[in-house]
Amino acid sequence: MAVFKTQIQDIIGDFDDDVAINQFLTDGAKELINMMPPELKQKCSKVTNLYIGNTDTTMDLDGVGEILYVTRENANSGYYIGCREVSPLLADSANDATSLHYATATDPVYWTESNSAGNATLFVKPTPDSNQPAKVMCVAYPSITGSDDSAIANFPDELEYLVVLYATIKVAERQLIEEEDIELYTPIIGTLKQDYMQGLQNSGLIERPKQERSR
Repeated sequence: MAVFKTQIQDIIGDFDDDVAINQFLTDGAKELINMMPPELKQKCSKVTNLYIGNTDTTMDLDGVGEILYVTRENANSGYYIGCREVSPLLADSANDATSLHYATATDPVYWTESNSAGNATLFVKPTPDSNQPAKVMCVAYPSITGSDDSAIANFPDELEYLVVLYATIKVAERQLIEEEDIELYTPIIGTLKQDYMQGLQNSGLIERPKQERSR
């Protein structure tokens, strides 16, 4: 299959701003991922290990997408247990053995909190260690290079064409602004947007209008 830049040019014509194409493709993939149901988001995820091959006990969430789940190993049984998400207001209670909110190896918890600079961090309690490490599965937004990539890693193959459509719409809108040819680009953009919306509906990422569902 042709690289994404070629696919876009086949639809809209020459456009050689690779930086813009890369950004449009990356933005399109992010928009689609945010629409996906949980089972599809798992195809767009990555696992970050805490205390497996490293000594990290917390996770920096800068640039990280939605957290799908967090697990922590119970060393006594050797399997991973799902961590409950709790409010950061309960952080101190999770360390307090006398509290009802005390976190244990059989009832681990996690929470996220941001510092004054707006940087978010994920915490797991009990604190992961070499005997009881933790895993964090979260959405990973891809960074796409249109002139090199013809597929998107960790992304549903059947939705890649929608990423190309999204980027093509943005390219056409950019060309409209630069060339000011309303008669040429307005109908092209309208058709592309219809195709994009139809694709979103066919894939189940958005609902069809009520009048269509009743037919």
